[in-house]
Amino acid sequence: MLELFSKHKNFFVTGIVVFSSLLFLFLFEESKNISPVFQGFIVSVACFLLIPVFYSKIILEEPLRNLGLKSGRFSSGILSIIFALPLACAIEIALMLWFPMFHEQYRFPRLVQTNFFWFLFYELVLSSVLLFQYEVFFRGFIQTLWLKASGFWSIGLQMLLLYIFFFLKGDFSWQKAPLLIFAPFAGYIAYKSGSVWYSFVASWIFIFLTDVFFLTYR
Repeated sequence: MLELFSKHKNFFVTGIVVFSSLLFLFLFEESKNISPVFQGFIVSVACFLLIPVFYSKIILEEPLRNLGLKSGRFSSGILSIIFALPLACAIEIALMLWFPMFHEQYRFPRLVQTNFFWFLFYELVLSSVLLFQYEVFFRGFIQTLWLKASGFWSIGLQMLLLYIFFFLKGDFSWQKAPLLIFAPFAGYIAYKSGSVWYSFVASWIFIFLTDVFFLTYR
């Protein structure tokens, strides 16, 4: 057992960091004195973004490119985006038609619905930061760094961890449906391109199209 641990020490330690980060987010209790939205934002940035970056740089002493933060394979990235986006949109449209509650329960802040400036801020800043966190943690830290040896299976494994995380938090909802729908496609894009930048751009485009559609036909 000790020999196995020693041989694959980085794999086991990285796994512990992954599950510790998810467990902390799951058990985190919000303070009543601070905005829950602000608290959630700070904690998610720390766990999904800062921990992977500092762990990779300081503990593993590896470049950030091993988290998928690199230029990657341009042609593979573009082609995988062209393949994934229409397919993900088709799945989402099918779910909208089959489940009317999807349209009813997908909500926006009131200012986003009534003010174009806040809509731009919501999409270009808030949504971008949120999506970048998920890409770095699930497609970068988990899929590209931790489960690299699993090859194509790493796509499904990172997706499964994301689904389990949302389910255990009680957040497996229609509000999170676009993120859940695109998780395997984002993993596929990151796998084919070797970079989370392509999966981030594709995720942002998908969420943006979703938001525009729901706001237009609300």
